[in-house]
Amino acid sequence: MPHGSNMPKEIPEHRDALNRTLKMGDCVAYPQSNSLVIGVIRKINPKMIGVTRVGSKGWGSEKNKYPSDCVLLNGPEVTMFLIKNVGKE
Repeated sequence: MPHGSNMPKEIPEHRDALNRTLKMGDCVAYPQSNSLVIGVIRKINPKMIGVTRVGSKGWGSEKNKYPSDCVLLNGPEVTMFLIKNVGKE
């Protein structure tokens, strides 16, 4: 294949601290300044994932984190948390 072809880049597979596969849009918990934060994966980079904190749109609400520093969240509790906190600032 010639260099510079228009083939789409392969999205890297990242795994959380419990070795579960992470995808775009997944909800994760991650550390930030001695706190536990809940966010949504918005970008997948070659080595890190881009997460946006739920309920916060201010400075520092978007971070790049190593996948091994995150834990995938799922279940009805997460759904209720997202419903309650999506519109907050």
